[in-house]
Amino acid sequence: MKKIDFKNILQIILGSIIFAIGIEWFASPNKIVTGGASGAAIILTNLINFLTDINIPISLLVLLINIPIFIMSFIVSGKKFVEKSLFATLMMTFWLAVFNKIPSFFVIENDIFITTIITGVLCGTGSGLILKVGAASGGSDMLANSLNKIFPQFSIATIILVIDACVVLLGFLIFGPIKTSYAILEIFIGSKIINSILGGLRFARAVFVITNKTEEISQDIFKKLNRSSTNVNCTGMYTKKEKNLLIVVVMPKEIIKLKRIIESKDEQAFVIITPAQEVLGKGFLK
Repeated sequence: MKKIDFKNILQIILGSIIFAIGIEWFASPNKIVTGGASGAAIILTNLINFLTDINIPISLLVLLINIPIFIMSFIVSGKKFVEKSLFATLMMTFWLAVFNKIPSFFVIENDIFITTIITGVLCGTGSGLILKVGAASGGSDMLANSLNKIFPQFSIATIILVIDACVVLLGFLIFGPIKTSYAILEIFIGSKIINSILGGLRFARAVFVITNKTEEISQDIFKKLNRSSTNVNCTGMYTKKEKNLLIVVVMPKEIIKLKRIIESKDEQAFVIITPAQEVLGKGFLK
């Protein structure tokens, strides 16, 4: 019997709630096209309302858009992939319907820029939480996965970009260039948030120190920062001389102290500091 992972279920529900708030309270009222199925639904609901004066809920349109995508995914990717994302899509549709009926607590009048930023953060966070557990909320993610099976020469990321670009282009035709500019900003912010969630939030700095005083520096680092380090023997390709490369990972706030330690032991040390987006393992503690 398959074990139910309640932690993943709660994460999908939380992600769906956050995403739905971003769409219903911020994106839709301000006509910000978010890309994917939700962006297409925002366009369609405004277009239908303009032509017929009928207000169709975004949740219903998202559900209708996802039906053919799920059928295609079932045929191309199989039952297992569809099952994984069905719950997320149903949760997304449900919470969109719920927050469509609840008035927004955050009324930001005449500030489309702030609204765009909030939309990007909320939608990016919601999508990231869902993608983190290996599910998808339908839309461009599932469609891209299926199209990738048919056209393997194109990566999933490229296909998603093309799909979102088509949605934004359609939004340009309906809402004009100003709203489209904000839509592009929202998608950019959302993608950055998603990448941060999927890549991990334990940001650090990896520091590479070429020095002949690795022993003194490493001991000082351990005493003052409580950080371990690794020494690697290497050869300078210009001088052909043997050198030592000291590798240490620290938090951003520790960089100043680390630089002082290195300077106090070897002013001639060659130092490289680079971002480390995610650090795993018991050897690194915040």
